[in-house]
Amino acid sequence: MNAIIVQARMGSSRLPGKVLADLDGTPLLVRLVRRLRGARFVPEVVVATTDLPQDDVVADAVAAEGVHVFRGDPHDVLGRFCAAAESLDSRLIARVSADSPFLDSATVDLVASAYDDAGVDIVQSHREPGWPVGTAVEVFERACLDRLDRTAREPRVREHVTLYAYEHPEAFTTLWVPPPEDCRGEDLSLVVDVPDDLVRARLVQRRVAGDASLGSVIAAARTLEL
Repeated sequence: MNAIIVQARMGSSRLPGKVLADLDGTPLLVRLVRRLRGARFVPEVVVATTDLPQDDVVADAVAAEGVHVFRGDPHDVLGRFCAAAESLDSRLIARVSADSPFLDSATVDLVASAYDDAGVDIVQSHREPGWPVGTAVEVFERACLDRLDRTAREPRVREHVTLYAYEHPEAFTTLWVPPPEDCRGEDLSLVVDVPDDLVRARLVQRRVAGDASLGSVIAAARTLEL
């Protein structure tokens, strides 16, 4: 089973509780999960949160949406991803972050569709300018994730799951997928990381329908700059 694994936790240092912050009447994480459903290449959506009591509310919120929840180590995020993938017997994995509420299934499919023909370990959308900040997708096989788990030992790289691969290009190959024209926006940020980001996200959300494409979201975000 191919799966989108969303990493989410309540304990953000810059904006605690942001994953369940209200985004025009719906918790941010729930809105993201709904937007990711329907991807063809990675149809299953899984939320990987921590086993800390404070993240019980995260598990409850997504379980109410009928979404599979995996809970694991709060600090070893790479280990949590590996265990989540193993629990589903996933072959192909798309990694996204809960602070990216405007990602959609079409964007995940665009990156995932490039994987089979790429002949690389990781296909991604965020390591070169082009896409807005807050639209990062990484696609890799479970075998790549397991290899990272064996070789990436420092807490610093395990916290960021794939960082070791980018720091060791001699061992891991990657490919960047450019955005379609309507999704270009290297000058824009759609991430929710600090309080001002949440204010902006709410303004954008009020300008689009809940299932609006990423291109429509980007167009709405640009109206805020006029």
